[in-house]
Amino acid sequence: MNLKAVLEGILFIVGDEGTTINDMVKVLEVTEEEVKNLLMELKKDYESNDRGLRISYLGNAFKLTTKEEKINSTTETIEQ
Repeated sequence: MNLKAVLEGILFIVGDEGTTINDMVKVLEVTEEEVKNLLMELKKDYESNDRGLRISYLGNAFKLTTKEEKINSTTETIEQ
C-alpha cells in the first residue's frame, strides 16, 4: 500500500477541519515518526511550482490549503 497516497487522500477528505498526527497514526496503523516522515515527503512534493496546494499546520491539525500565489487564479476560475 502506498501510504503517502493514502495520507494525501485523508488530508483531502478531512477538508477544512484537518486531522491530527494521532488520528493519522490510528488510520494508517504506523508510528508517529512514520507519519511525520510521510508528511515531510508529501510536503516536499507540494513545494513544486506546478502544484497549487500545500500542507498547512493550523492549531493542532494538518490540512491541504491553496498556495497563496495560486489563490487569485483559483478565485477567478470559481467566479466564472
